[in-house]
Formats: sequence, C-alpha cells, structure tokens
Amino acid sequence: MTETDLPPDDDQWSYAAPRDGTLPFGRQKLPPLAPKWSAPSADAPAEDVWKDFEQVQIRCTMTMCDADLHCFRLKAKTALSPGSCRGCGKLLVSLDRTAARNLDDVDATFVALQRECVRHYFWHVPFGQKALDYARRAGWHKLEPRIEKHIRQAIGAAEPFRDGYQTPTSRATADAVHMAMHAVAACCRTCANYWHGIPKGRPLEDQEVRYLTELARRYLRARLPDLPDEPTKIPAHRRPPNNVHPIQSPSQPGVPVSHGQDSAHPQAS
Repeated sequence: MTETDLPPDDDQWSYAAPRDGTLPFGRQKLPPLAPKWSAPSADAPAEDVWKDFEQVQIRCTMTMCDADLHCFRLKAKTALSPGSCRGCGKLLVSLDRTAARNLDDVDATFVALQRECVRHYFWHVPFGQKALDYARRAGWHKLEPRIEKHIRQAIGAAEPFRDGYQTPTSRATADAVHMAMHAVAACCRTCANYWHGIPKGRPLEDQEVRYLTELARRYLRARLPDLPDEPTKIPAHRRPPNNVHPIQSPSQPGVPVSHGQDSAHPQAS
C-alpha cells in the first residue's frame, strides 16, 4: 500500500470562485483536503467500499456521497460551482488548483482525484488479469514508453472518435495503462477538461501530454511497486472455443470421449 502525506497547505487554494455566468456571490470556502492519498498494490484484495466491486456498474457520474465519494462532472445547466458534487451539491475540491497542472503539487491533485467516486474506484480496485499480465510482460522499460502513446492515441486529437468511450473500463478488457488513464482523468477529453483545465476542440499540446503521462506514470509506480524493469514471460491464457461441445461415449452416456489435443476435431490427423 502506497500512502503519501500532503505538505502543509497554504491559503491559495482555500476558496473557489463561482461558476461562470452565475450571480457573483463571491468566493466560497473549501473544506481542507484529506491529509494523504493511498494506492494499494494492483493485486491486493479490494477493501472497504469496494469489497463488492465486481457488482458495481462503472459510470463516470456514479456517486457514493455517504462514503464521501462524489462526482465533479457537472451538468451543463447548473448553478453549482466547479468542484461541487453533482449528487449532493457540496463544494469539495478546487478544480482551479488541479487545472494549474503543477507537478510540485501532484499529491494534492491525487487527493482531489480520489474524492471522485469513479477515480477512487480505479485507484483502489485490483487490476484484472489482463492488466497485470500486460504490465508484467512489458516490465518498466517497455511499459513507461507506452503511456504517452496510449494518451496521444486516445485523446490527443481535437475530436477523438467516440470521445468518452475510447478507454476501456472493464477489468476484463482494460490494460494497465487504461487503468491509469481513468485514475488520473486522462481517459477522455471531457475528464481532462474539467479536472486539468485542458480545453476541448483542439489537439493536446506536448506539455499537456507530458503532464498527463507523468500523472499516469506515478499512478502505475504506486500500484505496481514490485514490477521488474525487464519483461517477465507470462504464458498465454487460452480460451476454449465457444462452439466446441463434448462428445459423449455411446457405451457410457454422460462420459465425454477424450481425443487429446484434437478433441474439438476428432478426425484431425
């Protein structure tokens, strides 16, 4: 389990401005951030709110406000200030602070990200087998260069194809970099916009790609602390063909006939 304490905070990010186009009620006081962020190892069992994570339907707008897990993706027509939860309406994080994209303040960014329910999920549930195998087959020397490539391909264009759906969320199909992209809000242009202040409708700039890449890299370093630098040979997980049915023995009904490796095609030679 990786746990990182935040340095002492100052007053710079203690207030949030009202939403553009709303009445100027003045800045609102923000609650203090949690004192630390945490990231269990990618193969550790899920705990606390995610014990039954396999029953959870992942949605960007999911909330568990009673567990202090929220959604900061606001509806287009709302009077709520940025950093407010669309579910309970509480103002909780400074999106101006995360939009500053300051790596010296990255711990505060990670704490803020973990206040959002969907981000917290990707920070705390175990990786699926595909993601674990993907990382182990690559090792750090090959995995880290793939992060930037994933981000450029998924959200680098001004108008990515099927934006909002291009990064797999299922643990059965997501690789390790996909998990990181969701965790740090680099999965689509909408998430990168409201979390990191990156405008939509134009290609990502190089410094934006580098920043998102570094967030994802630090996430993966936290979740995969024991990953070796060099690739590990992982046997392929073969799935049986879904059109194969066992052949029943005519002399012993209910007992399948074994044909060795060619049981799907008993006439094969």
